Formats: sequence, structure tokens, C-alpha cells
Amino acid sequence: MIIKVRENLEMRVREATPENAEESYNIIDKNRNYLREYLPWADGTELSGHLVTLEKWQKACEDKNEFVFGICLDGKYIGNIGLHDVKSNNNSAMIGYWLSEDWQGKGIMTDCVKALANFGFYELDLNRIWISCAFENKKSRAIPERLGFVQEGIFQDGTILHGVYHDYVIYGVVKRNWGK
Repeated sequence: MIIKVRENLEMRVREATPENAEESYNIIDKNRNYLREYLPWADGTELSGHLVTLEKWQKACEDKNEFVFGICLDGKYIGNIGLHDVKSNNNSAMIGYWLSEDWQGKGIMTDCVKALANFGFYELDLNRIWISCAFENKKSRAIPERLGFVQEGIFQDGTILHGVYHDYVIYGVVKRNWGK
């Protein structure tokens, strides 16, 4: 599955191949110090587990309960975005994302989140999409704010990273309020 975002930017479900697993691992490894600030899984990422992760995501996509896409700019993999925890009983899902530090500040993730929300609302017929970000992560928080998501609350000590609790901000939008 491929979602075209811009002329040279697309999101694609990545096939579970050793080459794709190695490519994912290399980008994460290059960005590990940057990613670990807000993503607890970054420290535990090893090459040996990536193929299994890609297989899991491919199966979840087939089962329509999770959609994880590689973000590709000019055919080069630069990050991930996913529609997670897809709930058919209440038509909701959560968007999670990360992008290689080299490609930040170019509107890539904002455009990808917008495209994924459109996919969720108009292809999957979801009613509600939400995003959670560490309170201190201003770059990540700017994306839902820019796209018209509403801050719905703050989970005090919502996550623990490297032995320190962090508040999480929850943003949400419902289909009737989505601006496309």
C-alpha cells in the first residue's frame, strides 16, 4: 500500500525483506541519540529484530488493525508514521511518527500526518484520530497544533523515559472537524 503525499514524497507499507530491515535499522541507529530523547524503543532496537517487526506490521496492515508506513523522499527511507490501535468498535486510531533528524523542519511530517489522517477518515471511515506527544517535545506538538487537532488533556507522568517521568499531551480531531 502506498499513499502519495507530494510529488517526491510517499508513505508505503514496507515489505518484510532483509534489505528493508537493514535500511530501517541503519536510519534508527544513525538517529539513536536523537530518537531516544522521546522514544523508549530506540535503545532496544537491534538489526536482528527488524525483520520480525516488519513482518508484524505487514500482518497488522493485512488485518486492518494497524497501518505502519515508511516515509520515503525521492525513494529514500527517512522515517516512519503509523495509524495504531485502530478500533472498529468506536472508529478511532492513534497516529505515531518519527523522522530522521536530517529531514526535520521541511514540513514533511506535517504533510504525512495530514495524508494519514485523510486515509483514516476517508478510506477507513474513522471518526476520531488522536496523537500523544511528550509535553517537552515542542517539534512534535507543533504538528497536530498546525493541523487543527485540539489539545484534549495532559497525562501527568504519562510515560517514563530513562528513569524520568514525563507528562504527555493528547491531541484529537473528529471527522466532522477535519479540514482535509
